Amino acid sequence: MKKKILMMTQNFYPVIGSAGNRMRNIFHLLHQHKMDVDVLTIEPAYPNKNMYKDPKFWDDEWVNSREDNITRVQLKNQHSSRNLISRLFFYIEMMYRFFSNLWDAKDKKYDYILVSTPPIFIVFSAFIAKFLFMKKTKIILEVRDLWPDSLIGVKIFDYPIIIRFFRYLEKKMYQNADYIIINSIGFREHIERKLKYPKKIIYIPNGPRAHEIVKEKEHQEEFRVVYTGNIGLAQDVEHIKSIAKLLHENNITFHVIGYGVKAKEFQNYIEKNDLHYVHFQPPATRKESLKLIKSCQLGIAFLNDEEVFSTVLPGKIIDYMTCKTPIIAGVKGTAAKIISANQTGFAFNQSDVHAMVEKIIELKQNPQIIEEMGQNCIKTVEKEFLWEKNIHKLLQIIT
Repeated sequence: MKKKILMMTQNFYPVIGSAGNRMRNIFHLLHQHKMDVDVLTIEPAYPNKNMYKDPKFWDDEWVNSREDNITRVQLKNQHSSRNLISRLFFYIEMMYRFFSNLWDAKDKKYDYILVSTPPIFIVFSAFIAKFLFMKKTKIILEVRDLWPDSLIGVKIFDYPIIIRFFRYLEKKMYQNADYIIINSIGFREHIERKLKYPKKIIYIPNGPRAHEIVKEKEHQEEFRVVYTGNIGLAQDVEHIKSIAKLLHENNITFHVIGYGVKAKEFQNYIEKNDLHYVHFQPPATRKESLKLIKSCQLGIAFLNDEEVFSTVLPGKIIDYMTCKTPIIAGVKGTAAKIISANQTGFAFNQSDVHAMVEKIIELKQNPQIIEEMGQNCIKTVEKEFLWEKNIHKLLQIIT
């Protein structure tokens, strides 16, 4: 008999970014392995709702044909990145609406709920439903970010009483889950400290599908560097501005596909300073982003120098490797170790943008080194990050 699974997530196709792409891949692959899968999510709104009026973002015909399996909840409150009260109302409404949908679906008798955090409020709607009327359903908790540590790291708010309460909820979340999945190996130690008793924690990283891997890059006359993804609170926009300015001064073309709360500030900086070697593009589909990365020789990644981000593996790093594009990164911890251990690029102190640009200039004169690192990128992705392989770790839980 097919296992019945409900995926609960804030971000799902067509939402851009690592979270939406991750959940879409899981949805795809569980169906391929003969699971009966539904999705409970919200209307696409990240980074803004209006962009999803463009049909180009709805480019997965297979998922489009399965809208009957997808429930998209409409929320009245709008998510605010800074305002604490607005943010709390957004999460509370989300928890209530998700719980209401679970109540309506109680007769479906799901074997498993795969619930993705952050935010943790979705998780507690699943726990409450399990306690009240889904007692036989197993909860698979998927941790994509350490919360509330990530909120502290981006300095959204600093209210000690609320933080202590959130930490209590975080501990209960880990302790009450039947299974825990993490997308960064750096999360393991943090979660283990929160558990009363040892529990198996399964590492399933973000990654590409097999058909997305670039085996051969097209020759480009122009030397290009790329940055894709969020320009938000977890990335110091001042350092991204600095690297853009330095690349421009060295006549190096820099392509940026950016979104997030600091993206407009970055775009204004480019225009104000007439950085014509820097090309800023609005949010793009995954296919468009991978195509651009493929056309570039090096990829840039940044994270703030907060301790919580030392455990994070940014999705853009995996995307760069997928496209055979070595990485120049201002990161530490987990991400830096993966880059260095696999020789897929170079990791620097997050503030040392001059050293990063010097390395880019050096590599521009050494295409053979870039080619060797590009080969290492593909080997690393095929060995550690391929979804077709890693989905079996999830299948071992639910079959």
